Amino acid sequence: MTKLPQRFYWCLGAAAGLVVAALIAFLWSLAEDQRPPLTPADVQGTWTSWSAPDGGRLTVRPDGTADLQRVAKPAPDCGMPSEPVPSTYSGPATWVFDTYPDEWPGIRFDYQSPLSGKTCTIYLPITISEQNGTLGFFPHDFRSHYKRDTAHPG
Repeated sequence: MTKLPQRFYWCLGAAAGLVVAALIAFLWSLAEDQRPPLTPADVQGTWTSWSAPDGGRLTVRPDGTADLQRVAKPAPDCGMPSEPVPSTYSGPATWVFDTYPDEWPGIRFDYQSPLSGKTCTIYLPITISEQNGTLGFFPHDFRSHYKRDTAHPG
């Protein structure tokens, strides 16, 4: 064998090793993303905004009802008529398990807009970890990060 073909086989072996390593890393990342489905016990309780000083508060009940306080509006006509520029909503809502596109599973809040009477929708993707507890955020408002208070469930 000459040196040229031997070098070719070494490069071919190295490339095959890289492909196998990349495949193993990809499969490993898929296995890590397997989360158990959310249950009512995971989401019920009081959620408080920790990212904004005048942030909102969510009260989620296991029966599918919720109360939202000072929650950033998801659309132009979904705020409160009492505000000069409607920027938040406070009032009753319903919730169901749902997944916002390209986000984690979570819950979706629906409520009737006091301005237009139309149904407004807000998604709250949720992550649960032993280190940080149960966290959620609103994709429509990058400042709205919430943490569930485990001391007062429901």
